[in-house]
Amino acid sequence: MPEPPYLSVIIPARDAGATIGTQLEALAAQNWQGRWEVIVADNGSRDDTVSRAEQWRDRLPGLRVVDASSVPGASHARNVAAEIASGDYLLFLDADDVAEPGWLAAMAAAAAEHSFIAGVSTPVHETASDSQSGMGRTTRWSAILPSKGFLDAAATNNLGVSANVWHEVGGFRESMLAGMDTAFCWDVQLLGHPLVRVDRAHVSYRMRTSLRELWSQQYRWGIGSVQLYVLFREHGVPRSSTFGGIVRVLGLVAMAPFSIWSVDGRRDWVGRAARRAGRIAGSIRFRVFML
Repeated sequence: MPEPPYLSVIIPARDAGATIGTQLEALAAQNWQGRWEVIVADNGSRDDTVSRAEQWRDRLPGLRVVDASSVPGASHARNVAAEIASGDYLLFLDADDVAEPGWLAAMAAAAAEHSFIAGVSTPVHETASDSQSGMGRTTRWSAILPSKGFLDAAATNNLGVSANVWHEVGGFRESMLAGMDTAFCWDVQLLGHPLVRVDRAHVSYRMRTSLRELWSQQYRWGIGSVQLYVLFREHGVPRSSTFGGIVRVLGLVAMAPFSIWSVDGRRDWVGRAARRAGRIAGSIRFRVFML
């Protein structure tokens, strides 16, 4: 088996003081003896994110907390950290998630053989069987993909790429309003590097807790899905069905009175309605009709 590469674990963070300690604690508990470092890229936090991250210097190898506040956005923070990373393989996590036991070892083993990898991202309330069946990935990513039948995509909260490939691609697209994870995955694959899934590398992520937060997130994803289509249509990404979009809008209207009676029903309806509203806004912004 090839020798594991030197790993740089990159965590963009903004106002993550309440959660970043849990993620760093999870990394400190990883049982892997290879070479690695951790880089927290602070994207202009107004809370105690930086000081809380600094507290882990003596428990994490080569921990660095760097200033990535010149441009708002996680993509910029990831790019800043990747530019100064010492490792020859980059692993990306989020500050409000948790890398489960065995994550680092599983990603390291895959990184020794593949240039582009993704672990399994699962909401904290899902079971292991849900995760293994792909439900976690579907729950998170079916919303942002503009259509099926194109390239694979995975979340940047559990993604890995060789430093050489990252430089070849040119990093993450900082102009993306949403869907930057998908755009990066497609950019890498269009250069001939397949995305390889690592089933033993699990990360648990937190769902949005309020309907307002959920609406904001899903609205951005709706806009992002239109932007993805505009950016990649020349590469063959199919356009979503206008008829299907109209049917889904009518379905939202019909289901609204029945969705208010349960928490899950309300969350599902708000998420779907926000994505559809985002697509309408994206259609106006990018001058393409895509419901």
